[in-house]
Amino acid sequence: MKIDLNKTLIASLTVGISLCNLSCTNDDDMDMPDNGDIASLFVSSNTSGMISIMDFTDPSNVSTSTTASAGADADGIYYDAEDDEIIQLVRSNNSLNVYGDFKASLMNSGISISLGLNTMGDFVSGREIAVYNDMVVVAESPVEANGNQSSFYVYQTTSSGFSLMNTYRVDFALWGIHIEGNTLYAIVDKDSDLAVFNNFFANADGMINPSKRVTIEGLVRTHGLTYSMEDDLMVLTDIGDAGSDSDGGLTLITDFSNKLNATSNGGMISSSQQARIEGSNTSLGNPVDVAYSEDSQMIFVAERANGGGKILAFNYFTSNGNPSPTFSQSVEGASAVYYYED
Repeated sequence: MKIDLNKTLIASLTVGISLCNLSCTNDDDMDMPDNGDIASLFVSSNTSGMISIMDFTDPSNVSTSTTASAGADADGIYYDAEDDEIIQLVRSNNSLNVYGDFKASLMNSGISISLGLNTMGDFVSGREIAVYNDMVVVAESPVEANGNQSSFYVYQTTSSGFSLMNTYRVDFALWGIHIEGNTLYAIVDKDSDLAVFNNFFANADGMINPSKRVTIEGLVRTHGLTYSMEDDLMVLTDIGDAGSDSDGGLTLITDFSNKLNATSNGGMISSSQQARIEGSNTSLGNPVDVAYSEDSQMIFVAERANGGGKILAFNYFTSNGNPSPTFSQSVEGASAVYYYED
């Protein structure tokens, strides 16, 4: 069912972007390169009410800026380069929010990022978002307020907000999602499974089933995922025991599409087909989200439990181990990440 949200609240406010010395350097400014290249990590927080933006143009000299979010408890985040906008899901008021003029704000610190659209969603427990063209997919986790029902909400962006196009229910708990064309990958929360929905947008409203669901051997409880079609690489996080801040892990599956195709529905991708890092050196406790750079092959993790929230970066790995992160920075309540490079 399509719902026109043109009558929803559209708020305009200005939130100043503050440059801060949270980085590994003492730089006062976060100037963009003259050629306009961007290599930025966008970070949501579910405690601080801030968006952190990390400039990884030079990984040895990372700078961080912060700007106010539309709410203290935020999760999924995305950067739309074509429109130079940040899209963020805010759980504080169950809203989707659009912030404009990102690149200009970084190049000229006197210009502020503005919250141009603030649209109340139809979800009550949104977690992650995935964006394909003008479609935004929200993954909703099960809570008492929604009858313990997980759902996907599919919105189309318009000049005045978001229009709800479809609502799909699933019979398992959702958390992280990633969309690649018309294929959506979804974490099966509280489990070690990955669900794949082919021709996702072709579904009719109501209950839908994944085209394939597979178990990832060795995972305890997945939360975050990302997929690189260019490298055919699937990256999954493992939070382990949610009450522990030291038992998390990170799994890489190379040649993923072939391995997935060779695994039957309900089957398992074995540990021998993966590479996994975990242990005391990694600082992984509750890694709740992950992003990947195809240029540098760096892996970025939103670590929620260790130290109250961190952003960790790891070099690409092909074997099991317990490496230290190549980058680590405290970010209070780090809950979601999105990486953009151009």
